[in-house]
Amino acid sequence: MVREIVTYPTTPSLEFGANVRFFNEELFSIIEDLKDTLEENKLNALSAFQVGSSLSVVVIKKDAFGLDDDQGEYLELVNPRVLKREGTVTPIETTAYFPGMSAKTTRYEKIKLMYEDRDGNQQFLEADGDLSTTIQRKIDYMFGSNFRVRLEEDERKLFDSKLEFGTDAITQNDCPTVFKRDRILQAFKLLFIVGIFGVISSFFIADEAITTLQMVENYILLSMAVITVVYFFYAQYEGKQYKHCTSCQIGNIIGTSIFLMIKLVALSIASYFII
Repeated sequence: MVREIVTYPTTPSLEFGANVRFFNEELFSIIEDLKDTLEENKLNALSAFQVGSSLSVVVIKKDAFGLDDDQGEYLELVNPRVLKREGTVTPIETTAYFPGMSAKTTRYEKIKLMYEDRDGNQQFLEADGDLSTTIQRKIDYMFGSNFRVRLEEDERKLFDSKLEFGTDAITQNDCPTVFKRDRILQAFKLLFIVGIFGVISSFFIADEAITTLQMVENYILLSMAVITVVYFFYAQYEGKQYKHCTSCQIGNIIGTSIFLMIKLVALSIASYFII
């Protein structure tokens, strides 16, 4: 049966890390549910905790990690415990609990795992790479945790910003002194100068060239209008990437957009009545 995957900010359960003591139909049922849910959501691994169960069970799709599937397509880990750890890595992790979000965590590079299979037989597993990271993440869930607790302070603040604004596009928290949207303003400024030059030049050119000048001015005004709209929406998108200065940026963006519109209207009036 496909179960609903618990996602942030819902807390999966108040019962953490309940060891499996009876290898019976209840256990077999949750294992099969995890497989169905895993396949339905195109995931590589799931902890029972992620579907609202407190049992210490993890199901992993073997072919996603290049494991031998002679004994089945799935690796079933019951009561898994890490016995040995070696080295550290800083992978970029994603998880179904925080859909669409990612963060740079700190994990052990290699682990040795002790667990039981569905028949209660004790097994051992050595894992590295993505498999090691995945197992560690799933074990975290068994104890009511998630990868957020593995983040360094700066990375945690960044991740919290992603959660607040609902986007993974945020790349930093500090407010930069130069934005990409400044290039849009430079383009507007250049067109405005050219437009002013066109209005002034209308006093000095022959009458037969006025029609051409008017057409050029119209294109310039249209381009400035498009640039203003592009600036308004792109500036807001860019501003959301910097949590610490978002509020002040929004006010600045609105003010700048109004100033651009005033310039555009002024140039349009001058062009209409003078050329």
